[in-house]
Amino acid sequence: MKIGKIISLVDGPKRDTELRITAKELFSGISDPPGPITASEVVGYDVVECRDGGSLLYHLYVRLAGGSRVLFYTAAVQFDVALLLDEFEAALRKVPRTWTKAGNR
Repeated sequence: MKIGKIISLVDGPKRDTELRITAKELFSGISDPPGPITASEVVGYDVVECRDGGSLLYHLYVRLAGGSRVLFYTAAVQFDVALLLDEFEAALRKVPRTWTKAGNR
């Protein structure tokens, strides 16, 4: 599993992986499946918290018009995902999003 990490907030977020979020295209160097996403195809996004052993991971999925879903980003820090959601809302139209909390397993 590839996990992204924000390494700086000076002059905007900088990450250890390439990310682009614009009104025309989304791209994450760690997305699964890989490749650019046309922004007009985005119908929503979902954050899913998952326990990986003792750690909590945050998976950010992008839902597409055709019914498919792309794992856009995985983070170990909730703040990283919150920054990305802010960038999505700034670049794209308002689309529905969900946040699913991890169970106490």
